[in-house]
Parts: sequence; structure tokens; C-alpha cells
Amino acid sequence: MDTLQENGMLENLPVRDDGTLDLTELARRALESILNQVMDAQADELCGEGNRRNGYRERTLLTVVGEITLRIPKLREGSYFPDDIVRPYSRVDRAMVACVREVYVRGLSTRKIERAAEALEFARLSPSRVSRMTADLDEEVASMRAERFDGARFPYLWLDATYLKCRDEGHVQSKAVVTAIACGEDGSRRFVGFGCVDAESASSWKAFLRGLRRRGVSGVRCVTSDAHEGLVQAVSEVFPGAAWQRCIVHLERDAAGWFSRRDDRACALAALKAVFAEREPSLVRAAYRRACEELGAMSARAGELLEDAEADALAYLDFPFEHHVRLRTNNVQERANEEIKRRTKVVSVFPSVEAMERLVGSVLIDVNEEWMDMNFIDAASLRGVERSTAEPEPPSPEVVERARLIVVGAIEERRRAA
Repeated sequence: MDTLQENGMLENLPVRDDGTLDLTELARRALESILNQVMDAQADELCGEGNRRNGYRERTLLTVVGEITLRIPKLREGSYFPDDIVRPYSRVDRAMVACVREVYVRGLSTRKIERAAEALEFARLSPSRVSRMTADLDEEVASMRAERFDGARFPYLWLDATYLKCRDEGHVQSKAVVTAIACGEDGSRRFVGFGCVDAESASSWKAFLRGLRRRGVSGVRCVTSDAHEGLVQAVSEVFPGAAWQRCIVHLERDAAGWFSRRDDRACALAALKAVFAEREPSLVRAAYRRACEELGAMSARAGELLEDAEADALAYLDFPFEHHVRLRTNNVQERANEEIKRRTKVVSVFPSVEAMERLVGSVLIDVNEEWMDMNFIDAASLRGVERSTAEPEPPSPEVVERARLIVVGAIEERRRAA
């Protein structure tokens, strides 16, 4: 039986420098040949009596296997264009666009995409070309920002801001990217909005939150965030009646910041962590007050801070017990900000606000899809959830003593460890 070599079938196959067959180039040639044959056949079908072919017009198309040359037949009468193969005026295959968009959203910079395409022996992908290919993301991001939630209720809302650098008005500026994560009555979480503002002022937060209200974000019973300037005022005005929960993690750090000695800071953190590790509401309240006394004796400023923050730090206790762990911190936002930073760190400075919004919005869309099938809070416990209006009962002597032992014990244990 004749071999392939004897038949000369391997003579024109693409071979790499190391002697191996270049399968990518082989696929590119095959794709180019097949598409041109398909177009020839389609053009022949259109050529009825009296009409004839009239040469070709060449057009390059970038695909996932490299750049191919399409020889589009021309007709003497009428016109022919392979709409089922390529879009008019497009120079890039849809699969290639999807591939570039995916790696872009995953955190690969335009210049790294250019180098990767060159290493893979694709046609040259300049940063400007990559930007044009990812521009379609603008429509998806705009759709996300305009999405309406009429008829839905979101009992819980988490707000935060992270800072990214971008070029605006000819200068590199630090922009606050504010985001809102909501938990719906179905128990799922999702980003319901984001925006870029110049500063975390009350007016900026009001405009952002009013935008959420206009799009149907309603039924909010508790908003969790850090103590951003102007945020509390904005929440009270836009979501009247909603509780504001101050993130206890940031409160612990703020209180510890008033101690000059490292050992004292460690003791303060140990005491507050012991307080919030308890789950019984009456014990948490009693332990918190004891911590205010103990830490206030060590630093008057820290004691004042904790006393002023008591109502906001313990707001989560007025909601169902099974929701406490989720409500008392802004961890869900912190993790989201880490993902935004991870995906955007390849871009040290965004060329424009629009470019920054495109990538950040695409990241949030990606995260929303990952969260879609996850149950954040049990849906049954969210039905008709309301903040308790009952006045907390004074703690019993037994609870007060337990609270003292918890706080003092945590401080002493930390000092012994030092």
C-alpha cells in the first residue's frame, strides 16, 4: 500500500523549525480553503441565466487560528456578500472577539494580549485593535447599569468604594469606584449598581443611591458599610427607616488605631474580637459596654469612639439571628474589591474613565454570573424580614459577669502571650 510520503501528500504541509507538523497553520489553511470554496458555491447559485462571475475582492479576517484571506466573488449583475460567514465591515471573527474579551476581563492587559497573540503566531493584535474588539463590552455594561428591579425587594444592601487611577481632563486622578451589593428575598446576592465619582462625599453617595431607587431597588431594611464620609447621611435620606450597620472589622481597626503601643493595640483587638465572637444578643451588648470601659481606661479616645458607635455597631442584633454573620461586616464587599483590584492591577493607569468603567463593569457582570446559583442567605428566613423594634431588656447580673470575664479574660490572655 502506498504511503502518504510516496503520494506526495506531505510535501506542502506546514512544518515547524523542529520538524513537527504545525497544526495551527494547517487548520488556518484548511479554514481559508473551505470558506473560499463555500463562497464560490454560493456565488454560483446566484448566477442565473445572463449573469456571470466577475473576479474577486480580497478581505482579511482574523480568526482563532490566525489571519485568513477571504476571496469574495464579485458578480456582473447584483451583489454577493457572505453574511453567514462574516459580518459586514468586520475584520475579526466573532470567536476571536469573544476570546480576546474573555482574557481582557480576566485581567490581561491589551499589551500582554498583543504579546500573547504574537507568541501564538496570530496576526498582530495592537493595543488599539484589542480596545476596539472589547468596545462591545460597553453595551453589556450599560445594560447592567440600566437594569430595572421593579417588583423585587432587597432587604439587605452592602456599600463600599475602592480607588483606581485613570487619566481624566489631561491628568492622572484617583477615582472612587462605588459599588452596591444587594441580597434579594430569594436569598441570592448580586451587584445592583456601580459608579465612578470624584470623592466619597454626601452628594456623590446621594446621587448614587437615588439612582438605585429609580431603578427599583426597594425594601431595604439594613445597609452595611464602612464609616465613609457622607454615607450615613445619604443612606438616611434615600432609604429612610433602614438601619445602618457599621462594619465591625473596620470599627476594631479604628479603635485600635488610638493606641500608641503595639501591645495595647493587640489587647484592644483581642477584646473586641471576643465581644463579637459571642452570638447571644444580650451578652454581646453587655460585653460591648464592658469593652468600652476597659479600653476607655487605656485610651479615652478609643473609649469615646466605641461608645459613640455602639448603636451602629450592634444594629445587626435587631435582625434574625441567622443573618448576623452576614450583616455585621462588609466582607462581601471587601472580597469583591479584591477581585476588582486583581483584575485591574495590570492597568496601572486607565486611559480614560470610560475604559475604567468598561473593565470594572465587565468584572461585576462576571461575578454576578458566578453568584447566580449560590444561596447567600436562606430564602425562607428573608420573607417579610423587619428590624425588631423591641427595646433590649437590661442584662441580668449573670450576663454582666459573663461579659466581664469575656472581655477581661481576652485582654489578660493577650498580655500573657506578649
